[in-house]
Amino acid sequence: MWMDIILLVGGGIGVWLGAEGMVRGSIKLAAYLGVPSLIIGLTVVAFGTSAPELVVSALASARGHSEIALGNVIGSNIINIALVLGISALIAPIAVATEVLRRDIPIVVGVTFGVVVMVMVGSSVSRIDGVILLVIFVGYMVFSYKLAMREQQRTTMAPGWKRPALKARHILFLIGGIIIIAVGAEGMVEGAVGIAEAFGISKRVIGMTIVAFGTSIPELAASVVAAKKGESDLALGNVVGSNLYNMTLILGTAAMISPIPVTLNLLSPEIIFFVLTVLVLIPLVRVGWRLGRTDGIILLALYGVAIFFVFA
Repeated sequence: MWMDIILLVGGGIGVWLGAEGMVRGSIKLAAYLGVPSLIIGLTVVAFGTSAPELVVSALASARGHSEIALGNVIGSNIINIALVLGISALIAPIAVATEVLRRDIPIVVGVTFGVVVMVMVGSSVSRIDGVILLVIFVGYMVFSYKLAMREQQRTTMAPGWKRPALKARHILFLIGGIIIIAVGAEGMVEGAVGIAEAFGISKRVIGMTIVAFGTSIPELAASVVAAKKGESDLALGNVVGSNLYNMTLILGTAAMISPIPVTLNLLSPEIIFFVLTVLVLIPLVRVGWRLGRTDGIILLALYGVAIFFVFA
């Protein structure tokens, strides 16, 4: 038990330090490349903070605990929107770019409903489902690359634009931060699962809550640090991109390793809040094109209700 507590606390410290370095490096990289920090958040930062979910879900599926992988993805997406954005909005209002509402959030909504259909049809998320999800992931990455190139050309061709310096330590911050986050998150998850099992908590609840929270700590740390630095685009892009990666790359990889058995239905609290959190986000961001402190309180309240029903 004491070793689990040490892993939990030590991993959390590592994740936070890694997030600080990763955000610093990401901001410098965005400026150097001449692309908006939103795009860096949607791609580099989102991929880096999703690394723990990928590792944990793949290992869980390979070891025959694929139900943890599904719970991890569903729980992480709920946490990213309700908890991560909620806390970030309390720290500093998050401005919402028009393209996020018109392009990225609809993609996340569409993929969310696609995952729900996969979960509801049949008794498992099959390898064919996994292939479909991975194809969507590749398509989104190609789309993001083309978008980044277009934005880069628009920025770098502007009169008077001068490329800022990019030092070796900035790259070291970015790569080292991602590595530290992955290692720290793994320690957190191991400690949390050990403590939960000692108290007799089921795998479904472990995957949905404790493991999902542990693997979402990087998103929380990165978004909070970004919000404190005034980089709201990076914070929002991190959450939107991470949710998309969770449903496509991570769930797809886990299903390819081993089909994921499904014991949920449309009335399961996991499914209800999985859909509800992403739908609630749309009207919140449309009002004033920002997420303010009131919106943050609403999202945090939604997370509290979700956790209550999952444990109940």
